[in-house]
Amino acid sequence: MPNELEFDIYLLHTNPDSSVFEYATGQFYFDFNSLIANGGSFTYSIVNSDLPEALQPRNPQVYLVGGAMQLRLSANALPSPGQGFIISAISPGTKIVRMKLQTTSKAFSEQYFRLRWRNGPSNPYTKIYSYVDEIYTEISNPSNHLIDSLDHPLPVQMNSFVHFVSKNNVNLIWSTNSEINNRGFEIERKSVDSEWQKRGFVTGAGFSNQTVTYSFLDKNLSPGIYNYRLKQIDFNGNYFYHYLESLVEITIPENFYVSQNYPNPFNPESNIDFSLPSNNLVEIKLYDMSGKNVKNILSRNMPAGFHSVKLNSDGLSSGVYIYRFTAENSGNVFIFNGKLIITK
Repeated sequence: MPNELEFDIYLLHTNPDSSVFEYATGQFYFDFNSLIANGGSFTYSIVNSDLPEALQPRNPQVYLVGGAMQLRLSANALPSPGQGFIISAISPGTKIVRMKLQTTSKAFSEQYFRLRWRNGPSNPYTKIYSYVDEIYTEISNPSNHLIDSLDHPLPVQMNSFVHFVSKNNVNLIWSTNSEINNRGFEIERKSVDSEWQKRGFVTGAGFSNQTVTYSFLDKNLSPGIYNYRLKQIDFNGNYFYHYLESLVEITIPENFYVSQNYPNPFNPESNIDFSLPSNNLVEIKLYDMSGKNVKNILSRNMPAGFHSVKLNSDGLSSGVYIYRFTAENSGNVFIFNGKLIITK
């Protein structure tokens, strides 16, 4: 389950032949099921609007009254006649505002949102005002205050979301119990001192009423502590976040390691991975079968951790070569020899 959701408030002019609908101001109040907080605290905020800033509702609040919670949006300052906003007669209308509701818990509870308009006569309630022939007029009509789709379950019901670490690679595996209109999942990662960054995308099943399992391999991470989340996106562009419950730790390797180059044989490029348990001066040199040094691949002080270097075959002929890896620290030397093949 995600810990945030968004919804839109639209106004639609349903009788465009009679007159122009000049929106002046409005206050928008809702009741909802506060148990979705899942033990956390709510934050209610404005995301965007089709209206100019001066005409947008303001001061979003989650308000506790009589043991129940309300979502409140206060009215904007009243414009002069002719300075309002003309409401569209083309469905879905004019977006008054897009709102975001968040909980400080990692996820909402498995509850329905149950968003409901607060309509009169019980104060406070939703009020909408327009200029009709330049006269400031309340036009609120509760019979036309509609809620679309917000009492349906989430489009994707998550079953599990786990991870496995192999050296400096993280394999994420998740499964869903059901999917409705699911375009797919963006995989996002952050470290302690960074922002969320997109790492990849996995296409969803679209529509499914059975278990579907997905995986994503995040490779070549530096030592550190990371968190992951899935941004599930539907075909309408709506999205929900699903967070990995545990942190992921990539530790400094305990031993030296040097891989066989890959691909092998190769042309024009190949890779060599290596791991360092401490800071070292690293050199990688290439020799032909006569023992002649034909290429210096790397010579650099390298920090402890996981590394990869790329080798290209420029200036080299087809044949078998030896790559020699040395790592030196305070007089201690680690040596590894590997064989590679260039085909041209």
